[in-house]
Amino acid sequence: MALETVEELIIFIDLDNFKEISEEQGWVNYKPNEITGTLTELIANFIRKHVGEVIYGLDEKRGTEECMLRLAGALSHEIIISDLEYIASRIREIGFECGCETSVSIGVSRGPYTPIRPTGPYQWSKRLFKGQAQRLAHKALKKAKRQGGNRIVFL
Repeated sequence: MALETVEELIIFIDLDNFKEISEEQGWVNYKPNEITGTLTELIANFIRKHVGEVIYGLDEKRGTEECMLRLAGALSHEIIISDLEYIASRIREIGFECGCETSVSIGVSRGPYTPIRPTGPYQWSKRLFKGQAQRLAHKALKKAKRQGGNRIVFL
């Protein structure tokens, strides 16, 4: 397996149609459920394995519905793709076990991360896409959603 040197990857992960699924299942928004708890655990493991960092969204107290990650250094694309596909497949499996069709969309971009400093508690969403790589990851995520979700898109 070839090791490719990549300056940085920005990864944006979002559960598909989660508001509707949460309402159908009667899940409370402010505590983890089977899906958000599993996604939190999967992302924490992914970040540890790839020595990355969470830019936004990992929430152990409430469960994770969406998050943005940053990976830096020498990375194997094959391993990263395989690990992202594993996250997506586990979320589908947990959804099936819960009796709902859930999936995850993932947008990935290559490029340097632009640091963000929110000016208040609700400023994350406004400043999250300040840098080119963050905007591209978000664009890739939106493309995955437009294509029906349940996929990984690289830009």
